[in-house]
Amino acid sequence: MIAKRLLLAVSAVALASASALAQSPALTGLDAWKAVVGNTIVGKTPTGEALVEYFAANGVAKNRIAGKPGEGEWSLRGAKVCTDYADDDEEEGGDGKEDEDSSDDEEADCYSLSVQGDALTLTDEAGKAREFKILPGNAEKL
Repeated sequence: MIAKRLLLAVSAVALASASALAQSPALTGLDAWKAVVGNTIVGKTPTGEALVEYFAANGVAKNRIAGKPGEGEWSLRGAKVCTDYADDDEEEGGDGKEDEDSSDDEEADCYSLSVQGDALTLTDEAGKAREFKILPGNAEKL
């Protein structure tokens, strides 16, 4: 009888702890970014290709999309994270050279972010949200 009560009490505590964790508010802005920087995210591009992306603490961003590596920079702008990859410029019809009068704002893609546990949601400026999983460190050795 004592063992049954103890098991019931342990189960209740575990359930209450899991419920509290599940209901904890999502981190946003800088607090969310602190959970991402130095780590890797995995998910899909807007076109459905496999995406792995690592955000180094020094502002370097590295990714691999459908097996192809890329390198760029990340920056914080208010509560948003912005990324700028050199290969994005080439894909948009550029010649891969930076224009002297171009600003970072024109080149970078910016996202609001939300983190809950190991789940990251990035929302672009058009309001389209994408889900990613956060892996610790440079998990894919990018």
